[in-house]
Amino acid sequence: MVKRFDVAIVGAGMTGLALAVALGRQDISTVIIDKADLTQQQLPEFDGRVSAISLGSQRILQNIGVWDAMFAHAEPIKDICVHEAGGFGQVHYDHRNAGNEPMGHIIENRHTRTALLAEVKKHQSVTVMAPDLLQETARVEGGVTLTLESGDSVQASLLVAADGKFSRLRQWAEIDVIERDYKQTAIVATISHEKPHKGVALERFFANGPFAVLPMQGNRASLVWVEPTATAKAICALPAQEVLVYLKDKLQSYLGEVKLETRLWSYPLTAVLAKEYTADRFALLGDAAHGMHPIAGQGVNLGFRDVAVLEEVIVQALAAGEDIGSAGVLARYQKWRRFDATAMLAATDGLNSLFSNSSTILSLARNTGFALVNQWPSLRDSFMRHAMGTEGDLPKLAKAVLHK
Repeated sequence: MVKRFDVAIVGAGMTGLALAVALGRQDISTVIIDKADLTQQQLPEFDGRVSAISLGSQRILQNIGVWDAMFAHAEPIKDICVHEAGGFGQVHYDHRNAGNEPMGHIIENRHTRTALLAEVKKHQSVTVMAPDLLQETARVEGGVTLTLESGDSVQASLLVAADGKFSRLRQWAEIDVIERDYKQTAIVATISHEKPHKGVALERFFANGPFAVLPMQGNRASLVWVEPTATAKAICALPAQEVLVYLKDKLQSYLGEVKLETRLWSYPLTAVLAKEYTADRFALLGDAAHGMHPIAGQGVNLGFRDVAVLEEVIVQALAAGEDIGSAGVLARYQKWRRFDATAMLAATDGLNSLFSNSSTILSLARNTGFALVNQWPSLRDSFMRHAMGTEGDLPKLAKAVLHK
């Protein structure tokens, strides 16, 4: 028996779940499929990662009904300080220069997934099929058919790939990518610390890669520590006390005494940009369309904007009696999202290339640039608003909170 839906989403990460929730709130029949046991993704030991949820993404999450459940676990970002280790210049972003709200919040990914999954289950128009493995995908007249390991078959007017940076479905759709291996690895861990962080996110650049300290609730912080891959592997193999020696060198006296609260996780870093975001009855979402370096912490925010735009395009198409899988409808999604993601990927790639080196000349240029930006309030605050996701061609869900 074939189960029929308007939209099939493959990949139940944060962006896939968010799209399922957004469509469910519009009573659009949706199925979300993932090979993983989704309850495992809610455990503290699952992956250790946090996200910097921008103000724009917070509005999207509020408008789809999940922010209240996330807020209890979120720490506001009041300031961001960016500088080069040992340098003379820095940029200080103060949330008060953009309004009364924080620039964003730091929240563990597991809490975001938990809130999204709980909201998904409230919508009768959304079906969750997980764990189940997609075995075969085929285009049929008026849609796409998916055959699953369980024996179930699904047919949908539109197939959305939210299955990550190395998307199998993107390969099935024969969409080419631009890919770059940074030969770097991000080390992720949570620390506790003596001094309060005061809601400040710190990004300190070293020749080997950036080192970010992201404020969490209590005297805790998440570290995103980038090193060349061989160095990162060696650090991850060290006993905790030896890791702390490295951390104290990176942090200096910034947070006082620190302790590791978790083990170290490691993630090799690559950039992937799809040359097209759509194909016949097919759309890419989140990292499947644009996976990038974590240097600016914007990957998940781009994914949530994808969600808001695709939801708006689908809702408008259905209201107008259009086929949501048609080329014309999907072209609107691609046109709206591609420039934003391409520009951000280019910026993060350029920043990493600019800072991950020991050139004395480039160091002077970097520090001079920091000092100039910090002394040019209109430019500095424009950068801040873009990072907050409150400027640009925004979808309705990101513009303001539509309901309380």
